[in-house]
Amino acid sequence: MPSWTKGRVALAGDAAYCASPAAGIGGSLAVQGAAALAEALEKHGENFEAVFAEYNKNLRPFIEAVQAEAELNVREHFILRTDEAIRRRNVEGF
Repeated sequence: MPSWTKGRVALAGDAAYCASPAAGIGGSLAVQGAAALAEALEKHGENFEAVFAEYNKNLRPFIEAVQAEAELNVREHFILRTDEAIRRRNVEGF
C-alpha cells in the first residue's frame, strides 16, 4: 500500500500493514503504529499533512522490514520444498 493515509484519515495496524498471520505480532504493530501516530500528532497538532507525512516516514521502514522478515519466515518454515520434508510433516506433524 503506497500510503496509509488519505485526507484526514489514517490507517493503522492490520488495516494498514498486516505482516502475516504467522508472524503473531499484529497487536504489537497496531500499538506501535498508534504510538507513532500519537507522537506525530503531538508534534504537529492539527497540521494533518505534516502528521501523516511523519507517520509514514518514521514507521514505514520498520514495517517494511517486519513484513520482509515475516515473509521469509513463512517461506522457510511453512513451505516445504523436499519430498522428505513433506513426508516427515505428514508422519510426525508440525
